[in-house]
Amino acid sequence: MKSTTLTPLLLASASALPEISISKRDRHSNGRTNVFARAVAATDFDKRQTAGTVSTNVFDVLSWSAGGAYYANITVGMPPQDQTVIIDTGSSDLYFDATGATSCELPSSNAHSCQGGTYNKSASSSYKQVEAAPAFNTSFGDGSTATGPYGSDVVGVGDVQVSPAQFGVAEEVDSTTGFAIGLLGLGYSTNEGVTDPRNYYQNLPEVLREAGVIKSRLYSVYLNDARAYTGTVLFGGIDRSKYTGELATVDLIPAVDGDQIADTVNQFITTITAANLTVSGQTEELWSGGSPGVEAYDQGDASLPVLLDTGSTAFSVSNQIYSALLRKFTYVRSDGTVSCKYASSGDSISLEFGGKVTVKVDAGSFIVPLINSTTRQQVQLSNGDDACLFLIQPSSVDEIGFGIAGDAVLRSMYVVFDLDNGQASIAQAALNSTASPDIVTVGAGPTGVAAAVSNVVTAASNTFSIAPGVTTATNSYVASTVTAVGQATGAGAIPSGAQQATSGSHTSKGAAAGLVIPKSDWTAMCVAGTWIACIALGFGVMM
Repeated sequence: MKSTTLTPLLLASASALPEISISKRDRHSNGRTNVFARAVAATDFDKRQTAGTVSTNVFDVLSWSAGGAYYANITVGMPPQDQTVIIDTGSSDLYFDATGATSCELPSSNAHSCQGGTYNKSASSSYKQVEAAPAFNTSFGDGSTATGPYGSDVVGVGDVQVSPAQFGVAEEVDSTTGFAIGLLGLGYSTNEGVTDPRNYYQNLPEVLREAGVIKSRLYSVYLNDARAYTGTVLFGGIDRSKYTGELATVDLIPAVDGDQIADTVNQFITTITAANLTVSGQTEELWSGGSPGVEAYDQGDASLPVLLDTGSTAFSVSNQIYSALLRKFTYVRSDGTVSCKYASSGDSISLEFGGKVTVKVDAGSFIVPLINSTTRQQVQLSNGDDACLFLIQPSSVDEIGFGIAGDAVLRSMYVVFDLDNGQASIAQAALNSTASPDIVTVGAGPTGVAAAVSNVVTAASNTFSIAPGVTTATNSYVASTVTAVGQATGAGAIPSGAQQATSGSHTSKGAAAGLVIPKSDWTAMCVAGTWIACIALGFGVMM
């Protein structure tokens, strides 16, 4: 497994804050396969006759992980059991923590307890075991592990329930650095954490297509403003009210391993071909003229290849780029924190993707509050200012070939992830949009996006092979739910145990938190170091 290069201060050990880290799945290098997945029995649902769209709201929880992460509320089982799972375009598995797991029996105040709900397979009349434990056996970069059986059951998302949907049941959970929380991976199924490539299974985008809910393996992500609480994931379509300007379609490129470029696209890697930085009203070019294709991997090329990954918090860049940024962002402290007042400074970074579309990322997207997970209150700096995290971080781009465009960047983007065609369509997000939804269904085939939305800057068909979906002998079925799940907005979408506390002094919400970061004290950053370090696992997941 690869790891990012972090400054020593971020790796310093300390106990000023409880460590809260939702780590990413460890490396699985199983390769492509065209074999049948293991068949599972379907429940007695009616096959949907026409394909359309289904959506769920996503929300940011700052108190569960330093810098935040995006989650969705879904259900599993019959009768439905509520679950909160992290939304992760950088991995591919769906899994839930089992009710009987030791960690899930800890009090919720315990820093290693299960959060977001647990799954009791014995309480579901529709659960089927696919493969006994330890078929689901995954490890995390921080030393955490999760093992158990693979099973299938009814999974509810938005206004539909689909069956059979396969997932891991984490009956043994060892979370070494923070809360244990389930995960909804939305990447290519050929990156699932199976021990045998013959056992790849249809993950949620594929089940939705198989069930006739959507027409192709495609979904759109709108995370929204960092302080807006909720955004949306729309399966099967595009919401034209959630972006400004035109969508531009770019080809995804294969990963690189050492000096070898893969021949298949199976992850969401694109290129940042140019970048500008604006600080205190002055704009400066960071780089330009980069290649949009695999030539971006050449050391002499100006482009920065990046993985579009909602499961990573930060924007990870090369050490050279990071150093250049710090010379301009002079208000970033040596421990990686910054006064929250700079989130509204007007500073920004402009990023050009694939040579086609430029997205402006305001400082408020990569400067976010640091919340004490125990008190759920804002942390303070020694001067009384609220403490924020600077979510641009150095990484081992030179070693692994690409950086990560995590939430710090994706908040400013509207992204259509088109797995079938190996492409992404990108536009500037319309943050805090109050316009009525304007949803269009995207049809199957290489012209699906262009046919659904006018004035798209199109791209020719990707010339690389595209990782195929899993073929299964079992039909998937769908039913409409009586009450849609995952539709709450604002703070109401966030589980009560994760909502940020608001009590404090007249000067700061964090005054009552009992935690202040001294000017020269790096120890409180152990949380940030642990969480940001987990970004590296995104590299391992998809390579």
